[in-house]
Amino acid sequence: MFHIRRSRRPGCVGWSKRHAPPRGMALLTAVVTVAALAAGCGGSSDTVVGPLPCSTPGFGPNEIKIGWIYPDSGPIASALAATRSGFIARVEQQNAAGGINGRKITFEWRDDVGSAARNLEAVHELVDGAHVFGVVESTTVASGGADYLRAQGVPVAGLPAEPVWADRHYANMFAHAYVITDGPSVDVYGTFVKARGGTKAAILVSDVDQGSSQISEKVADSLRAAGIEVSPERFVYNSNSTDPLQIGQQLKDAGVDTVAGALPAADISKVMEAARVVAAPVKIFLSAAGYDRRVLQQKGATMAGLYTYMTYVPFLSRTPAHDRYLAAMRAYAPELQPPDQELALVAYLSTDIFLTGLLRGPACPTRASYIQTLRNVTDYDAGGLLPGPVDFKNWGQLNLCYTFVQVNERGTGYELVKDPSGADQWCGNRLPSQ
Repeated sequence: MFHIRRSRRPGCVGWSKRHAPPRGMALLTAVVTVAALAAGCGGSSDTVVGPLPCSTPGFGPNEIKIGWIYPDSGPIASALAATRSGFIARVEQQNAAGGINGRKITFEWRDDVGSAARNLEAVHELVDGAHVFGVVESTTVASGGADYLRAQGVPVAGLPAEPVWADRHYANMFAHAYVITDGPSVDVYGTFVKARGGTKAAILVSDVDQGSSQISEKVADSLRAAGIEVSPERFVYNSNSTDPLQIGQQLKDAGVDTVAGALPAADISKVMEAARVVAAPVKIFLSAAGYDRRVLQQKGATMAGLYTYMTYVPFLSRTPAHDRYLAAMRAYAPELQPPDQELALVAYLSTDIFLTGLLRGPACPTRASYIQTLRNVTDYDAGGLLPGPVDFKNWGQLNLCYTFVQVNERGTGYELVKDPSGADQWCGNRLPSQ
């Protein structure tokens, strides 16, 4: 596996393979544009080779330097390790295609160790010290440096794991989805459960993850809108202290046929097993975090039947967009196996969003004009990796389109669940504001 290290030379990023001599991530195709500039009053002219001069922070004669933050160490480093490969693959893929208007994408990176305080320090180092144009964040503590980036007008794209990504005050922050938001819910979740025969639901929440609870509240609103009864009883699960059998018995006593929530796949599998042991009449388990092949390999049949939904198109669909992603991973991040990991794809998407702002704007943007350009994009679908377009102009709302998958009966893999019309994606409408 590749390990990122800082170069001995300030301003450079070096790469090394653990216990092996350094080598490059990939051979890049350098494409240089030639521009002729007329100058002077006497009819003379000079020919300038390369991109047009630009004084914007991060823009050099032949490069655009961006920042990247992720937890290379600390308590969440292992969980987010795959994001490194997704980020690198998308950057190098763009460089192989000629960069942006002839400029190569380079980057400085920092480890925020999963700490909001360290995230703020990393932001200062990248913006004030390295003078990057903008930042991509593959972390769950981006809120640490969010206020500073907003005050400086620095564009950011990243993992939407915190409410700040959906906050309308942060117009400089972009994500492919807004799963934690104060806005209204959508009818898609309720439509799905009703189509599977659900009539009465229990909402399963975590007492240690506030984001999980917020997501679950939106699902509950959607179920009620579809005419599905939601039990008023509170079903709380803590992986360290809750007895799964106790939750299973609660579900049986409540007489619910549906359990919905946003627990990690490992936790929901324990609840599913307990519900079967006590013979609870639950036929639908729906989780926002159930797509995890590593857990599936461990739990197998325990997870059979579990439904989960995603804000991206899963690899089960194997579209041309997936082929492009997999080609990039093979070429520039072969260390990640298997390459079709959710967080690698999410980091790839975050990076693609950032590059989209550069590709759609002028060759020499200001940070403010870049943000305005990307905010005016209303049809972003990552080239087909998203089930429906994302509107960056009206950001901070739950997505209207999702893909649903189910663990097969043997517990060996996932199957795509098509909507009643036969489409791969389930799309719906936003509910009225409450």
